[in-house]
Amino acid sequence: MSRFILSLVVTLAIAATLSSESHSRRNLGAPTYYIAANAEYRDSHEIWLRGASNLPAGAVLVVDVQNYVGEGSQTLGVRAQPRVGKDGFFEATLTPEPKMEFKHNVVCLVSFSPYYPDQEAAVEAKVGTHGEQLGFPKNPQAIIGSGDRVSLMAAVHVE
Repeated sequence: MSRFILSLVVTLAIAATLSSESHSRRNLGAPTYYIAANAEYRDSHEIWLRGASNLPAGAVLVVDVQNYVGEGSQTLGVRAQPRVGKDGFFEATLTPEPKMEFKHNVVCLVSFSPYYPDQEAAVEAKVGTHGEQLGFPKNPQAIIGSGDRVSLMAAVHVE
């Protein structure tokens, strides 16, 4: 009988530990919105960008290719506007502006703004019309744009 009770106690302890570990894994969601991306240089006329985000499905991102980040940088590519899918993924094939070519070591700037381009009402409702829910100032990707409007920005190095 005592062997049975000991066995039961050990089994319950193991089950509680596994349940606790499983529960903590489920609580590790991002505390705010994010954009994660990678870009692949294919040739002088194509860069392939793919990424993931927990922004609401249908959110429109803006992707620009620049020669570097900062003052005086030059836009090299035609602006792309991929949408975040229901699965949280997005992708875009980027092409250069007329008479320009891509090179290695350029930068793709991937951004999200609730006010440009126009977002679906359901997206705005979740992130706020001025980006109030994007996690500024704690979110390292959240930036203040015009006035008190908040956007997200991720810079991706293209090797």
